[in-house]
Amino acid sequence: MQTALILGSNGQDGSYLADVLLERGWTVVGAALQETSRWVSHPRFHHRQTDVGNEGELTELLKKTRPLRIFAMSAIHGAAGFEYESRFRSALDVNVGSVHTCLEYLRREDLNARLFIASSMKVFGDNPPTVIDETTERRPTCLYGVTKNTAIELAQYYRRRHGVWASIGYLFNHDSPRRPPDYFLPRLAAQVAARVRGEPPPPPLNSLDFWCDWGSSLEFMGLAADMTELEEQVDLILASGRSHHAGDLALLLCQAAGVDASGFATGGDVRTDGLQGPPFRVSVERLSQLLGKPENDAFDVAAWILRERHGIALQRP
Repeated sequence: MQTALILGSNGQDGSYLADVLLERGWTVVGAALQETSRWVSHPRFHHRQTDVGNEGELTELLKKTRPLRIFAMSAIHGAAGFEYESRFRSALDVNVGSVHTCLEYLRREDLNARLFIASSMKVFGDNPPTVIDETTERRPTCLYGVTKNTAIELAQYYRRRHGVWASIGYLFNHDSPRRPPDYFLPRLAAQVAARVRGEPPPPPLNSLDFWCDWGSSLEFMGLAADMTELEEQVDLILASGRSHHAGDLALLLCQAAGVDASGFATGGDVRTDGLQGPPFRVSVERLSQLLGKPENDAFDVAAWILRERHGIALQRP
């Protein structure tokens, strides 16, 4: 039976990816630091407690399972404001070292197996051009982006030098009910839910005055799995292709819920009257050509979180 190995199966993305692959008939081995699986329970799912940043442990797991598909989803990563400097050695081991271990396994053991590497919008930096696509220059401006950029360079080297099959997905913001509560969309959903229930709101957000492209983790993981089934390896941006202003999104959610939008952010409430267009657009043209355009955007994902985490159903106004 075909086996897929997921590094980071207890995270948001890894767990949804396991769900996708199991639905498609794969046997899935999930590697995570924790003793047990957090989200996934299935007869064809096998949890393996593993430090993926440890070369010896991960190599042993790869040789034992001999997967046809490997998904490098593990990362030392956090919400906005996360401090990477003090954890940089761990980030190198996980964000870069685990990818290198997988590439070495492919080179030495199985050139027929395929690797998907989860990269990030952070490799493009804080001041990207108006349109971002797969050809955009990578200029990371944070240590997380630096580690992700290094993993990309490693993969490209192993493809050129050793002929390994490795695809890279540049994941833009993506959330779900499984995302930790300190990320933006879960925090925004919690604000809306408190107002619907007439409860004291959680601490306000730092700001609503920014633009972002949000998508669905579950949908992105389906696309990641699809990428490994293409005839040729490609690197693709995974995004909704629709930029939203955070203040506009908050107002839209409150309109759908029939509640007041005041007091959401410490910097004051953002009025979107006469708001200019987004400073950037993420191009999903290549993705659409090969696999299809994502259906969900920021409102859809926030509504999903409200429904699953708070029991509140919204319809888009």
